[in-house]
Amino acid sequence: MRNSIYILIFSILLAACQKSANSVATTVTPVTQTPVTQTPVASAPTIANQLKFSGNGFIHNGIYPKLYTCDSLGISPGLQWSNAPAATTSYAITMYTIPPTGDKHVYIVLYNIPATISSIPDDSKSIGVFGINTVNGKTTYTPPCSQGPGAKVYVLTMYALNAAPTITVPNTQVTMDILMAGMKNKILDSAVMSVTYTRP
Repeated sequence: MRNSIYILIFSILLAACQKSANSVATTVTPVTQTPVTQTPVASAPTIANQLKFSGNGFIHNGIYPKLYTCDSLGISPGLQWSNAPAATTSYAITMYTIPPTGDKHVYIVLYNIPATISSIPDDSKSIGVFGINTVNGKTTYTPPCSQGPGAKVYVLTMYALNAAPTITVPNTQVTMDILMAGMKNKILDSAVMSVTYTRP
């Protein structure tokens, strides 16, 4: 008789525990995860590789004319270009050399050249916006005047852009590095002229 009572009590307690557990389980509210919206990142356009670029009296792998150096008048070079992509809205031009010391010397930082322009004459000062060169820190072209014997290599690059560079500082502070950063993902095409000059 006593064993029957114990079994009855145990059964009642077991049933009560199961009912309590089921009650707790049904009150659990599932956590809903809010989807994360990712901002799309602008991708760089495909480089067209069709832009043609030359200078007054010089071409890629040619000799840089003395006229544009410190050994002569030192005026900025006349430049011409053609065959830019149809979506071009503006152009930019840089010119630099890297001497044996490793410090990049920048002679031209020029941007916001209208898409309707296809050439720049010698000694141009009114087409586009000049950034600063590294020789005297002015917003102009500065002529190469490299020291030491032998030929020096100078690199001129023309960029065709699908939008104006993102520049957040005055042009008096625009270095070549700032311009390059501002043109990121906006370059439709580019053309390079590497030229050499040997001082007399």
